[in-house]
Amino acid sequence: MYELLKAGQRETGKHIKAKHMRKAGWVPGVIFGKNQEPVHFKVPALTIEKFLAHSGKVFEVEVESCGKHLVNVQELQWNHLGNELVHLSFHKLQAGHKTKITVPIHWVGDAQGHKDGGVVHHAYNEVEFEGLPKDMPEYYEVDISALEMNGSFQFSGLTPPTGCEFTNTEDHVLVSIHPPKVVVEETVEAEVTEFPTATVDVPVEEEKKAS
Repeated sequence: MYELLKAGQRETGKHIKAKHMRKAGWVPGVIFGKNQEPVHFKVPALTIEKFLAHSGKVFEVEVESCGKHLVNVQELQWNHLGNELVHLSFHKLQAGHKTKITVPIHWVGDAQGHKDGGVVHHAYNEVEFEGLPKDMPEYYEVDISALEMNGSFQFSGLTPPTGCEFTNTEDHVLVSIHPPKVVVEETVEAEVTEFPTATVDVPVEEEKKAS
């Protein structure tokens, strides 16, 4: 039912340096759970990113000598360049107990309002569900093809996956579409000030000399 990630047991202690583990090709991690001690593990760096890309939001981790654990991702820590995983934190789930998980929204279709020149505004790019781990989807698909100009979709008008409920407030707007804003440029006319033409009085004697 669930994807399985196999991991090695990780030693802990001040003498165990995480950076040495990473240099050896491992990514350290920990599983947290209610009323249980943290489970420390390590997984090969070459396989973990590929696994997380196709595993879905809920999966199992089998830690050497510590059994299987049903988990979801709590936190992924990357290096300063954002291209290498340096630590994993997983949250342990109970198969028969409801949990809350956030999944990405996949937008489908070209909104009618967008075809008419409108601008689509996505208020959310992910959504949180509450339900049993087995019912949790990998993503939530929203078809916006019928969305018209000045229209919107609210959570109350959408159907969650079977066995799940939205945790977002039902009257929250998920996506909307509006006409583009028109920027009106004001034209400032320069004021032209007219000055009277200056006249110069020439003395009579100077006029005679000039003639």
